[in-house]
Amino acid sequence: MPKASATQTQHSTGPRGKIEVLPNAIHSIAVQAALSCYGVLGIASPHLRNGQAIILPLEQSNQGVRINTLNDQISIDVYVALEYGLRISEVAHNIMSSVKFSVEKMLGAPVTQVNVNVQGLIHGPTTPKKK
Repeated sequence: MPKASATQTQHSTGPRGKIEVLPNAIHSIAVQAALSCYGVLGIASPHLRNGQAIILPLEQSNQGVRINTLNDQISIDVYVALEYGLRISEVAHNIMSSVKFSVEKMLGAPVTQVNVNVQGLIHGPTTPKKK
């Protein structure tokens, strides 16, 4: 599938005119949906540094989400860092469902697939035990 560039848009034509959605909007929806899932510590870079995940700051999080469009169908790749100790498959399925639901609900366009790439497992912040 061809990769969506900043100039490619999602189009929808209705009786009142045409709606165009830039890939940056789709990135924002996907990032917020992924970050809202339990166990996700951050959006990660698709590239590892010395074998370790790089968690991206929110301003650069669009680098950790790739949007591919073909014939008004959307495919999304999300790169994440997860909290160590959780069941990876459950968190990944939760991310898939959340991203797919959010994008389809907000855009009204079909999402054919959401691929979750776990770039690393990180020990999350620990809370002190109460006695």
